[in-house]
Amino acid sequence: MRILLVNADGIEADGLQAAYRALAARGHDVLACAPDGERSASSHSVNLRSPLAVRSLAMPDGKPGWAVMGTPADSARLGLELFADPPFDMLVSGINNDTNLGFDVNYSGTVGAALEAAGAPLPAVAASSEKAPPYRWDRDGGILADVVSKLLSWNLPPGIIVNLNIPAEIASEGYVWCPANPRAARESYLKTEISPGRLECTRLRESVPPVSEPGSDIDLFSRGRVTLTPVKPAGTDHGSLAELLRASPAGAG
Repeated sequence: MRILLVNADGIEADGLQAAYRALAARGHDVLACAPDGERSASSHSVNLRSPLAVRSLAMPDGKPGWAVMGTPADSARLGLELFADPPFDMLVSGINNDTNLGFDVNYSGTVGAALEAAGAPLPAVAASSEKAPPYRWDRDGGILADVVSKLLSWNLPPGIIVNLNIPAEIASEGYVWCPANPRAARESYLKTEISPGRLECTRLRESVPPVSEPGSDIDLFSRGRVTLTPVKPAGTDHGSLAELLRASPAGAG
């Protein structure tokens, strides 16, 4: 397969390099097009106000990759537009150096980049590893490559991506399909008054973790399972729309 590889940690990050090696070793034609530096938590943001500077650099097998002075979604969009000859068969985002579980998928640059493929539509995987040294990048690259090899056989509907999270210590082989935990963490902020009417609010690292619902990705991941969650981009909730249309007269406000 021809695979577009993107990430949120930057094209020279260990996770992307490991993903590139693992996918290329399976015989895939991989083209890396990723931010030139870390762009974590950029979600699905794109640059609309200035040109995107792009430079070439050598990947592990000597082929050129492309470093983009933009967001993960910028990199995915640019890659899908400029380098799609021949066409890509799949987009892979990662491997991110931290998890993207539960409600955090809404902030994730890794997931945001993968969701660009949903609009193509192309199958896509967003891959993340637990931030816990010593890292096992080669192991995690192998797990990602295994998921990629099975992805097409799962016959997911167009526009659905797979969110993969790999714990540092894996309790059992294989992976488990599960829903994302629906609750968000509560953030803590240090508030400093700069002057009357002006505050400086610093986000503290020790946020209150979300309540973990049984069977959710956070719950299963905490027990050492490799988790897979199907994710779709934000859009129309057709179930709610149908209910509203049934309840409202035509043309009613």
